[in-house]
Amino acid sequence: MTRPVFIADTSLLCARGSSPTAVADAMWNGECTAGRRKIGERTFPYFALPLDETDWMARAEQAICQVAGQLGAIGPKTPLFIASSSFQIGHFEQGGAPFDLPPATASFSRRIAEWMNLSGARTSFSNACTSGFSALDAARTLIAAGLIDDAIVLGIELANDSTLAGFASMELLSRTIGRPFDALRDGLVLGEAIAAVRLTASPATWRLAGLSTGLDGHSTTGPNPDGSRIAEVMAGCMHDANLQPDDIELIKLQAAGSPGTDLAEANALRSVFGQHMPPLISLKPALGHTLGASGLAELAALLACLDADKIPATAGFSKVDPEIALFPMVERSTEHIERAQLNLIGFGGGLASLIVERQR
Repeated sequence: MTRPVFIADTSLLCARGSSPTAVADAMWNGECTAGRRKIGERTFPYFALPLDETDWMARAEQAICQVAGQLGAIGPKTPLFIASSSFQIGHFEQGGAPFDLPPATASFSRRIAEWMNLSGARTSFSNACTSGFSALDAARTLIAAGLIDDAIVLGIELANDSTLAGFASMELLSRTIGRPFDALRDGLVLGEAIAAVRLTASPATWRLAGLSTGLDGHSTTGPNPDGSRIAEVMAGCMHDANLQPDDIELIKLQAAGSPGTDLAEANALRSVFGQHMPPLISLKPALGHTLGASGLAELAALLACLDADKIPATAGFSKVDPEIALFPMVERSTEHIERAQLNLIGFGGGLASLIVERQR
């Protein structure tokens, strides 16, 4: 026997604002500008947190305390699940060697818990862009099984040169803007975010109805272009939620403007939904691709949009790619959404899909 798992609360700090509601309002108003970040001799657009602190660790503490404060009172023994693709690499870059690995890396999770005044169990996840949904999956499984009643799932991705240089060296970054599903898409625009989701066994407005993860071993950097494995994970998520494709009213795309990954996701969508495609939206052109924090940041932002019945237009899209033959929402909508599905496709083959369902 398993229990339903609900989303009790969310919090968010990213380039678009300092709460889920502020971020949702900014996206509704069409805000999508990014700053710039230099690596070597090249400069790329980058979505940075609106913080003035320059010391990496102090900045991390400031940001996490802001996000924790949005959640209100948290029981000190509440289990903490932390998701990141880079953890405190930026701190190591700033401070320089020597540092003792892996203990130095593991110490960051302890610091995060201390900043949040949490003394319970801590678990960390780092599997690239799907880290956030993997952490949610673990917390949800324990709550559903009755082993815990509540959990805080935190996604954190803060600026560091190693990540930016890695993506730049593989020519995966756009020099301009993210263009999801667009014929002129030319790469990702990275960014920072910290987001938290409080899961609980107690009834709340939104239920985490389904969650499925998987791997696509087609290549190191991207999924199979036919989208077959992505489609399997999406279908598995619907099966977990006991839903059919016709029940899904909105898809939050992974679509970040990557030429190959966008095509694979589009092929998966056609395989799952056929001619009955629900509305599509990508949040990354407004928030940046925040890697290990992206799942939690985009979940928090999307739920705030759905709570207000204000679904923003997708920024950065202007021209249909005939090979994709799909396009995200280009007009704002006040449609009332009961069920939405969110996709993540990660560097290295990680895949994840999640369904949220409004409780009446």
